[in-house]
Amino acid sequence: MVMASESAALGEYLRARRDVCQPEEVGLTRESGRRVPGLRRDEVAILANISAEYYLRLEQGRGARPSDQVLQALGRALNLDAESHEYLFKLASGQHTQPSLPAQDSADRIAQILSQWTHTPAYVSDSNRDIVAANPLATVLGHGGLSAGRNVVTDLFNDRMKIQLAEWEPMTRSALASLRRDADPFSPRLKEIVDELSGDEDFVRMWSRYDVSGAEDARISMQIEGVGRISIDLQNLAVRSMPGYLLTVLSAPPQSIAARVFGSLQRSLETSE
Repeated sequence: MVMASESAALGEYLRARRDVCQPEEVGLTRESGRRVPGLRRDEVAILANISAEYYLRLEQGRGARPSDQVLQALGRALNLDAESHEYLFKLASGQHTQPSLPAQDSADRIAQILSQWTHTPAYVSDSNRDIVAANPLATVLGHGGLSAGRNVVTDLFNDRMKIQLAEWEPMTRSALASLRRDADPFSPRLKEIVDELSGDEDFVRMWSRYDVSGAEDARISMQIEGVGRISIDLQNLAVRSMPGYLLTVLSAPPQSIAARVFGSLQRSLETSE
């Protein structure tokens, strides 16, 4: 899969969101014999109060940057939520938004805090969802996939995760939406991730939707060999001292099977030490 150039990125986004926006969502009647998955180009143009020819040029990546007024109208026509609307403006600006590296003392402090969390798996990832710090419990729970240096998104597409996670589809779609929302859309690192996953049909299907908003928190179910299915609460928290970074915490109610699994893993870590 080839990432779009800056001139074509806006057009790809408009086309993708037009395909997933249904007529009923924007007050139109679905007539019989409809042959497009979402809205037609002329319908978007009418809803946005622009000419069909102008809208076609936008999807084809031709012409100058649309005005803010036109972008606002397109957002309404495609029923975009706030985060999707913000992403539309980001693409139209063509500006690179790669966040700066956090101050070293901030990164060191976060890593030190995580190392002291002995009963709750936790890790910190950057805007490309590369993990920069993780506590030992997260590393062993994720079979190494949640350790520093790994990428949360790419590891979601291995066969083990597809089998173990009962909510694999919605969780992975949310992870991809978070990646597209937070990453610089034109960064070399994002291109590396997309290229690495482009052979996976599930990734191609989900990524082509151009979702940029999804649930930040979730309850997931995992199948653990020798234990059975356990439920884990997952929360993503912004790190104020590290803009663009997320702290992900996995927790379980006291006395639950998941809590006992966490405790057993922690004891095995202490024994190995």
